[in-house]
Amino acid sequence: MTQARDLADFGVQSTSYDAVMVDMWRLTANFGTNTSTVTGWEQPDSAWEATIGASMSESSGIFTFPNTGLYRITGAFFMSLASGDTSAAVVLDVSTNSGSTYDVATQAVESYGTNASGAFQTLMNVTDASAFQVKLRTSGFNSGTIIAGNSTYNSSSLIFERITDAQ
Repeated sequence: MTQARDLADFGVQSTSYDAVMVDMWRLTANFGTNTSTVTGWEQPDSAWEATIGASMSESSGIFTFPNTGLYRITGAFFMSLASGDTSAAVVLDVSTNSGSTYDVATQAVESYGTNASGAFQTLMNVTDASAFQVKLRTSGFNSGTIIAGNSTYNSSSLIFERITDAQ
């Protein structure tokens, strides 16, 4: 089977292996600082986990893209609300100008109880890999509210999937 045929089986309209990318990141420790960029990310290192294609880069909670393309970004978070906290959010911010300004892309909101999960999914058309950045930011976190993290398993995680060329 040719390379182009293999990719076509997955609906990818490109003949380059760079077109396919799946990259996972997890939060390594609990994070609970309100209105702050979420830091403490790592790529899972268990024997059964892998990255396909190029990897995202991360520094101080800011992720940059390895290539242009249409990306699906999925976030799943375990959150624990402090007593008296009625809701909290993990916000995905995007910058198209190398971090000069950020806009809200999507968010995961927890408002149902002390311990619950939040999730989001969005598509991002990255037309300039050198200028696009994303970061997670907390919102509405009272003292004691956290996003759970763990360096052994994926308690809170992000998945970046490059699904085709930029549109």
